[in-house]
Amino acid sequence: MLELSFEHASDEELLAAYVSGHPRALEALLLRRRDFIWSLSLKFLGNATLAEEAMQEASIALFKRAHQFKGDSKFTTWMYQIVHNCAMDVARKYRKGDVNVDVDQYTETFSVEDQSEEITSRQTVMKALMEIDPDQRAALVLVVMEGLSVEEASTTLGVPAGTIKSRCSRGKAALAAILSELDPRLAQGGSQGGSQGGSQGNSQGKGSGGNQTAAPIVLGTENLEVENREGGQ
Repeated sequence: MLELSFEHASDEELLAAYVSGHPRALEALLLRRRDFIWSLSLKFLGNATLAEEAMQEASIALFKRAHQFKGDSKFTTWMYQIVHNCAMDVARKYRKGDVNVDVDQYTETFSVEDQSEEITSRQTVMKALMEIDPDQRAALVLVVMEGLSVEEASTTLGVPAGTIKSRCSRGKAALAAILSELDPRLAQGGSQGGSQGGSQGNSQGKGSGGNQTAAPIVLGTENLEVENREGGQ
């Protein structure tokens, strides 16, 4: 593969080119996926310094494991797995009380049309997300925030689909409980969003009171329908 064609190559093609002896193909892939790895690491860890460390670890892991990708799953699913594992490895190095949640980092993901109170509300939701069980948070991040299917999240986290659904349901409940303490309006907004349904909840996201809709906007809870099944957290 010519270097000039890297820009138009798929992720899978870039990885295959690297394995075949084109080192710059991996550089192109990492450059393309840098923001993705950073954003996902931040959602898992809630701290910019830790996210940076996880991003570095994920880049190294991709370098070492490139030859292991066989195309049995989507490249993105495989990448989600690498980033999650690296983020959890980084998290285990630090005690929870020693890490501050960098809520200001989440302003980078908002559009210029967002109202300041809505941004503040979203930051509060993200702070609450960092307080719930890590396994439940990972399930919510993948299924709700990243839009993976339950099956894809199951493959990524290496647990049954029923466990993913259970973690999402329990994570939502835990998140609502924390939000009720931080800002009851957000917990109420999350509940309302869940009962409104998908497109209606999204259409009312802006201009109808940021605090009332911040939880469903951030986490997509207006579209999340999962069964609370037994089997793991």
